[in-house]
Amino acid sequence: MIEECFVRDGKFCADGVGIDQVVSTCGTPCYLYAASLIDEKYKKIISSFPGFEIFYSFKANPNVAIAGRLRSLGACADISSLGELEAALKAGFEPRDIAFVGPGKTEQEIDAAIRMGLYAIAAESVQELALIESVSRRLSMPVNVLLRINTLEKPSSPEMMVGGPSKFGFDEESAVQEVRGVQLDSARLVGIHVYSASQVLDSGFITKHLDYVADLALELSSQLDFDLRCVDFGGGFGVPYEEDQAGLDFGSISHAAAGVRKRLMEQAPGCRLIFEVGRYLLAESGIFVTTALRIKESRGTCFIITDGGMNHFSRPVFMRVKHAARILNKIALENDTRCSIGGPICTPIDVIATDVLLPRPEAGDIVGIFHAGAYGYTMSMMNFMSLGAPAEVLADAGRLHVIRKPKAPAHVLDVSTPDRFPIRHGFRV
Repeated sequence: MIEECFVRDGKFCADGVGIDQVVSTCGTPCYLYAASLIDEKYKKIISSFPGFEIFYSFKANPNVAIAGRLRSLGACADISSLGELEAALKAGFEPRDIAFVGPGKTEQEIDAAIRMGLYAIAAESVQELALIESVSRRLSMPVNVLLRINTLEKPSSPEMMVGGPSKFGFDEESAVQEVRGVQLDSARLVGIHVYSASQVLDSGFITKHLDYVADLALELSSQLDFDLRCVDFGGGFGVPYEEDQAGLDFGSISHAAAGVRKRLMEQAPGCRLIFEVGRYLLAESGIFVTTALRIKESRGTCFIITDGGMNHFSRPVFMRVKHAARILNKIALENDTRCSIGGPICTPIDVIATDVLLPRPEAGDIVGIFHAGAYGYTMSMMNFMSLGAPAEVLADAGRLHVIRKPKAPAHVLDVSTPDRFPIRHGFRV
């Protein structure tokens, strides 16, 4: 994947942009995205699932330029906060193509979602359903509601959201009884939402999941007596971060989806069918780019100390994902040196790649951590150690666009001048 997409004539190249141009434009650390890969992944998924709509999960990467590109390709939006809603609107998404999900919505968020006329709000508990009804009635504005269900499925994934006790959704076995206990006059049930797990690489599970959710949607609409107008199957389509991982078999999933769509259209004509997708669309398009400050040998291990670490790219540390790494200015050279890559943060867990084979490193080398397009910038701890925040840049047909400027430490901490700090014991602190 890396050599196929990012190597041209023996040199690193992202959509016609070389690494020297990236570094001279925005310095390091930075996040670099390849536009053609985003386009390619979206076109693949939409062609695999005719009749389904793709709702882009903003939590994967809320950058307005990235989201706007997906909107131009035809995506809708899946948001979980007022900040993500603002980003979605700024990116050009229409309210009728935005769904609000998440287990902890406030009254303010529900109020804003209803006033804006979003397509639907996913109710995750009986208390939240009652609150949606209350706000809808107060505003005298009807609102579509999807019931999020914690099913009895058992997905194979490190990030499961169903199958056991969960903060997400109504438990499948008690959903009917709980929903019947809420008097709905203004909020209208239109469908269900089931997000089983994230980073799923088991195609067999996904094919079974589609049938499971379709059956459940038909059953609940019958028992709760509402017209089934939407089924949100969630998403969770994974990407192979490690070399020994296989990607999803989209052929089998597509075949299963076609059968489910046919069945639902026969029993619930016009029903809106949704996949929520984030990681699959963006992960492989992004690279976290850093500079090697120095090379350090310690008891037989070669450490590359870089100018960006877990503060700017937290996922490898906290999710224990082994991301591929390359020295971008030596990308075609032989990988003959076993290294670990650590940033400048004063904790031993700040190692973002371990035991990777690279060309012999030198200070000044440009190091790239791959599959960083989703849950990279947005998931990281930018304020840790007050080192500022990296830029985000998009390579597109030979041109480089700065889509988020870097932030100096003072800006990240909301400090404008030293005068804002009090003087204590003769020292300004």
